[in-house]
Amino acid sequence: MSWQRRLAARAPAAVFLAEAARIGPVRETLALVPGIRLVDTPRHASVLLVAGVIPTGWRDDLRRIHDQLPAPFASVWCRCEPFEALRNPIRIDVVEALPQGVVETHRELMLGKRDSAPRLLPDEPPNPWEGLGDDGHGGEGMMGGTPYGRPMAMNMQDDRRDGLTLDTLTFRLGPFHSALPPGLQAEVSLQGDLVQAWTVTRKPFAGVVEPIFHAARQSSVPIAELELARARHHLHRLYRGLWLAGWPTMAERALRLAEKLGPNSDVAGLRRELERGGLWRLALPEPGRGVLDEAQARQLGGPAARAAGIDADLRSEDASYRRLGFAPTCREAGDTAARWRQWLDEIEQSLSLAGRAARYDLKTAETAAVETPRGPWAEGFPHDMSDLLGEVLPELEWGEALLTLASLDVAALDPLPLANDWRTGFAEAKREGSP
Repeated sequence: MSWQRRLAARAPAAVFLAEAARIGPVRETLALVPGIRLVDTPRHASVLLVAGVIPTGWRDDLRRIHDQLPAPFASVWCRCEPFEALRNPIRIDVVEALPQGVVETHRELMLGKRDSAPRLLPDEPPNPWEGLGDDGHGGEGMMGGTPYGRPMAMNMQDDRRDGLTLDTLTFRLGPFHSALPPGLQAEVSLQGDLVQAWTVTRKPFAGVVEPIFHAARQSSVPIAELELARARHHLHRLYRGLWLAGWPTMAERALRLAEKLGPNSDVAGLRRELERGGLWRLALPEPGRGVLDEAQARQLGGPAARAAGIDADLRSEDASYRRLGFAPTCREAGDTAARWRQWLDEIEQSLSLAGRAARYDLKTAETAAVETPRGPWAEGFPHDMSDLLGEVLPELEWGEALLTLASLDVAALDPLPLANDWRTGFAEAKREGSP
């Protein structure tokens, strides 16, 4: 066995995570597991981890991702059906065993103890070459056609920014892109780095919240636990945003705070470091970018609405919350930066509420209506709002668009609770330690 194989086996397992429907915060928990490194593209991974239920319409996209991993590689399937064409697929449905199983799979691959997974698609372009130039190459006249299904950049639209006539590049993004909500696929047109058009072609999978929000719809639950779950949800969203913004250290700090969250936790240190580091000044879009108007903010609800100055929050109608002196915390701008600040405001508020509620052992008084981290859940639950992206993202630069997208929780809320508490399972696995 060569020293290169032994060296590769000791390296962290490079994992591309394909998140599907009805799955817990897998990305957030695996990110803190020693021996695992989550990567943003399948080209940099040795293990494809498929977690959650894959609807039939998404399986062809998953096959294309599967075949993009460089050999040797393997796929691990968690709580979903592997492709039939795979020989001896690695299936791990016990959540607690997932981190260890992924690391062991990587080691066996690198040491040559496991064969690389087979390719699932024929080795040919996914689309034919349509249109030839005058010399038999390129698109039609080198200015059109679709070489292997990839449309060439064409100047088909007026520039939205300064009148420069830049070529327009149209491409599809998703449905398993790490910068997008799981399941979301969009057709995007860029002119330079400016978003010309954003059309949702597949809606994201419904999002899940911790089981206590479902329990709160059935009976009274401890407010301290409910608020800690809310703060944890917002910290997880902050983690994804910071990672996308290129702030991995602060993203990991947000995750570690979420992992150890308790009534006495304090988010002031995290807020202070983000302010001092210049997050709002250097990384996020300038004030006034990514703004939701009042109608859009009301439709989306939840923190996005409160970031636009709308003080709608079902907790105001709960007598136990009123006893704690609860009042919605709001901002006014309604732009991307305001929504990021709103996360921190609401995390801070939830921790304060949890601390006071724990002292009085207070439980919720209302069960017919619950304010979830995604928005109000009363007679109806938060529904999909991904079409809103087509109204908000055009005219933003590419980086601004992704950070604006990260600030918007547009997926519908899954009305059914998950079977298990994923957070507890992973915490137990990490305490045991991964090699």
